[in-house]
Amino acid sequence: MLLPYVRDNFPKKTILLDQMKRDSEMMQMNDEFIAPVYTTRHGGVANLADDGNNVISSGGRNTSRATVPVEIVTGALNISKLTIDASKSNTLAVQNTLQSQTEKLSNDFARHVNRQLYGGGDGVVSMVRETGGSVGTGTIAVEAINASIDDGRAVDYYGTINGDISPTKYFAVDQIIGLGTGGAADGTLTAVTGTSIVSGAPSAIVTAANDSIYIQDGSGEGAGTSEILGIRAALSSTTGTSTYAGLSRDTVGWTPSFGSVSEALSLGRLEQMDGDVQEYADMTDKYIILVNKTLYRKYGDLLTAMRRTVNSAELLGGWKGLEFAAGGNVVGVFRDYDVPDGEVVFINLSTWKITQVSDVSWMEDPGASGGGLLRLQNTIQYQAVMHWFVNVICLAPGANGKQTRKSA
Repeated sequence: MLLPYVRDNFPKKTILLDQMKRDSEMMQMNDEFIAPVYTTRHGGVANLADDGNNVISSGGRNTSRATVPVEIVTGALNISKLTIDASKSNTLAVQNTLQSQTEKLSNDFARHVNRQLYGGGDGVVSMVRETGGSVGTGTIAVEAINASIDDGRAVDYYGTINGDISPTKYFAVDQIIGLGTGGAADGTLTAVTGTSIVSGAPSAIVTAANDSIYIQDGSGEGAGTSEILGIRAALSSTTGTSTYAGLSRDTVGWTPSFGSVSEALSLGRLEQMDGDVQEYADMTDKYIILVNKTLYRKYGDLLTAMRRTVNSAELLGGWKGLEFAAGGNVVGVFRDYDVPDGEVVFINLSTWKITQVSDVSWMEDPGASGGGLLRLQNTIQYQAVMHWFVNVICLAPGANGKQTRKSA
């Protein structure tokens, strides 16, 4: 006897993407998004020694511009006419295959974007193990990204802290991966295990210890050059990255609160972050704190130890989280399974903008039972492609913060 649905055991939550789309302003862009930013204070403000003295002549505040390019996020599926027709009713199949596959493609599309929102645009998703990286023909042993990664743009990676993210978490069969700086060696994934990936073509892919591993497009290109400029880009240390969105890190309000001390998470550290970020924030700005599962549990334990409220409350758009209170502000602490291991991200949603050409859409209509889909030439196979021309930009990194290397 068959259940009337297919059980989906893969993660589905995309809290950062959901909150950015809900609480951050959506802005239109063409092939580049440009945001004017004041970079100096007004030089004409001064006290007069007496009423006969001169005021200071000033041209006013200086402005510069922050800019991010458009990135192209896509998801595609191929399906045969036979599969579409054979699964139209429950008498012929467990579930309508076209409907099911398009729904799951949308879910995985959202998770792909959610991961990138925490990234730095470098596109690195894993790393060849420092020792014994190749364990057989086409098989590559991997580990969590650390400071030894060969891509010099990939900063503030510290390896496994709490074991919250598997080094193979973001891989899937049929992906085209690139290894080494710039994705010099290409391969197509044929299998994924807990600690290694298997590449089919080329069968004997060349690997070196600490090689970066990227997810590439169908042409085997885009390694490290085509992903969204997310939180890691805006809220990084100054090591290896002296600019963000084209502006120098020493621009007023452009240096985030950042820490990389290896230590257990504490309320004192969270309170310090809150004090740092509020200096550059407006009174009405909306904040959230994002952590992965270990630090979420740790924060709950801290509240219990301090005899504070640990009740889970609905704080943002249906999401439940714990409360963090400091300086008269109440901020929701949320668990997102894509938060990099050991990181605490203090996000001012009011300073982040999703810049897009248009909202997520399909190039073909998967709901048209094949009639609205693109038929592949000389086949009875159809293809559906969803796309999003998008990037994100933070207009005040100084009003945001990030702590790394925090443990339970």
